[in-house]
Amino acid sequence: MSANKFAISAKTCTLKYNNQKGQATILGNEDKYTIPIYQRPYSWNEEQLRKFISDIFTSFWGNEGSSDEEPMFIGTMQLSAEQEIIDGQQRLTTLLIFFKVLKQEFPNSVELKRINLNWLCTKVNNGEQQKYLDEFVTGNLPLDDESLNPYLKNAFFIRELINEQTKDEEGQPLSFNIENFIKHLLTNIYFVIIETHAGLSKTLQIFDAINTTGLDLNGGDIFKIRMYEYLKDKKGKDENAFNEISQLYQDIDKKNYDTGRNVTNIRGILNIYQYILIAKYSLPVTLYGYGTDTFFEQLFDTTLNVNQWKHFKNNVSNLELSIEDIKKIIEVRYKFQNNGYKTCEDACAMNFIWLSRYGKYWILTFVFLYKFKDEADCWNKLMLYMRQLSKVYIIYSIRFRRSINDVKTFTYSLIKEIINGSFEDVMNTLNKKIGKLENHKGWGDLENTLNGNIVDNAKIKNIICRLSAMLEENYRTEDKTQISEINKNLFSSKIDIEHIQSYYDRNGDRREDIWNYWKEDINSIGNLMILERRKNRSISNKPYGDKITQYEKSKFSIVRKQPNKYPSWDLEKCKSRKEKEVEKILNYIFD
Repeated sequence: MSANKFAISAKTCTLKYNNQKGQATILGNEDKYTIPIYQRPYSWNEEQLRKFISDIFTSFWGNEGSSDEEPMFIGTMQLSAEQEIIDGQQRLTTLLIFFKVLKQEFPNSVELKRINLNWLCTKVNNGEQQKYLDEFVTGNLPLDDESLNPYLKNAFFIRELINEQTKDEEGQPLSFNIENFIKHLLTNIYFVIIETHAGLSKTLQIFDAINTTGLDLNGGDIFKIRMYEYLKDKKGKDENAFNEISQLYQDIDKKNYDTGRNVTNIRGILNIYQYILIAKYSLPVTLYGYGTDTFFEQLFDTTLNVNQWKHFKNNVSNLELSIEDIKKIIEVRYKFQNNGYKTCEDACAMNFIWLSRYGKYWILTFVFLYKFKDEADCWNKLMLYMRQLSKVYIIYSIRFRRSINDVKTFTYSLIKEIINGSFEDVMNTLNKKIGKLENHKGWGDLENTLNGNIVDNAKIKNIICRLSAMLEENYRTEDKTQISEINKNLFSSKIDIEHIQSYYDRNGDRREDIWNYWKEDINSIGNLMILERRKNRSISNKPYGDKITQYEKSKFSIVRKQPNKYPSWDLEKCKSRKEKEVEKILNYIFD
């Protein structure tokens, strides 16, 4: 059969006896069913068991105890051609447990004696789940619900449910014929079985389209399954490959636990991998804009010949996916988390990247580490790289009121430079993009923006005022405590942008005159600085002389220095301060 073709067959089945056309059954031909390695463990809880078992008894007793047996439809199941259970694990497993409990409760039933319990096996959790299943099938059932074995634990609940259905409130047996019940169970419980003759990818697509309950196809699960298929079908790996993939997920969980917080998840790791793959194999840059789930879905579809997506079909012939690459990404992701920043400036650089119009490209940090982690002095190189990258994004976030394609194109080229070039090449690319001040004149002129009204655009205002404040701190310190404190104050605490000369002066009669006299300068960097929100709200629109006492108590150096530098405040002092602030910022950016 061609890899692009598939067949689907559907049939209505009972458990063992079926008088309908085709006489399809689940257990009648002694078929064996396998729960594949990529499924999750058996997990039904007491609530789900109660509904399932109660519905079966209701179909036997009839609605409102009418004693008229009624057929029961318990849903669609999906099997592969190899009798692997794609959808239906929870229901089939629960039926197996149900039969086991019934055998124990009614040991003299002739029909129950004919039912074997060896028709289900599981490959989940590298054989651990099968050990539990074997223990359940061959062992005695417990009398409590404390077992760690999910099959034994649910057997206890099912036993209780059977007692509820077959005994009265005083525990006396009801008029219940076990042979009739088992015959009903084997004859009147209906499934629709959909059997797919296709590769795993197409089988899962069919499953998703049917949209039945069972396997939760979130992005992380889909990657695990399809990476397994890729390694099995394209690389000739055996089932141990699935355990290797699962180990990646376990590594992330363990590292999150050891770190004390959820640093990332598999999607975060795959987002970094997406960038690396695009650059490494020169895939179309439009793929940087794809969501990570969509990117890998289309990549696997194309690679496994399920569907040929236009941005992949001519570009994946040489593409190699690697568990080792993903391990490396996980390693550098947590290395960054645990090593921290060398200086306060480095910590601020990362925050300025996040604060910029290009915040999503912060993951270039990990692309860089992926490539250069084994180079001498790697950490110092990373910090230098981050500082220069932040300057690029600061410049272009200030110059323009939106993200622009020129910077996106530059970023895509930079990623390719990181993956394929040297550290020196990367830094040359960054330094060239920063350039000199004259490179940033004309449309979106940087110096004009810094000198103008910066209040009208929140992004510009927040970047400029925070950068101005950082440059008044001991931002080159390597003291971890200072780094944490300064970084927290600048980027995590609640701050406002303070008008030194209040825009809405407390004296309402003076406002028009102030606006006409100060003009644009009232909203310039000369008249603005960051301030703790609590202090800003407390001083409100008071005159400058009344604000000074609160300025002196600020945790920000730039605010504490203000009263000494400017005991009084007017337009000329604002213009003087603006000139110094602009010069300070430009000197830092183009240093």
